Amino acid sequence: MDLAKKFYFAWCDKVNSRKKELENTWRNSKTYTKTIIHSDNSILMDVSETLGFKCYNADYYFIDAVFFKPEDLVPEYPEAYYLTDLRIAFEHENDFASGLFQEVCHLLQVNCDLKVLVTYPPNETDELSELEYLHKIVRKSRKESALSENNSFLIIMGHDELEKWKGWIYKSAGWEQIANNSS
Repeated sequence: MDLAKKFYFAWCDKVNSRKKELENTWRNSKTYTKTIIHSDNSILMDVSETLGFKCYNADYYFIDAVFFKPEDLVPEYPEAYYLTDLRIAFEHENDFASGLFQEVCHLLQVNCDLKVLVTYPPNETDELSELEYLHKIVRKSRKESALSENNSFLIIMGHDELEKWKGWIYKSAGWEQIANNSS
């Protein structure tokens, strides 16, 4: 199974296992984001551990979070998170209407194995419309073919107040939805 699918299924497993906690913070975006990203026991920390990575979740060069391997740390400064390689770059956007193109463009600039964006569309019509628009943006990248061939751009959409998750992998012909395992 490729890294995008592994990430998606790990994500669904972790958010579903902590659903009550997430539901309790859903209406407070600052607290919700802390639960997703910026705490020592965040969803991302759980996902990184499941996938066998380490996670730096305190904005790495303006990226919400990055996953890496221990060997990616610069040996002389292991406590400072100077990294020689990024494995996964992660962006999270609570506000679907805030301009997701900015997050996508930001991720396109990062050299890593997988680029992930998580967001929350208000409905399926808006989701599909935004995916079409974002596809046009990714398609313009010089890295487009590699992104498509390597399944290395993933968008995860949370629906119905976290009842349902959809994973979309970039492909040249269009976004390919990951078949759900009851998530």
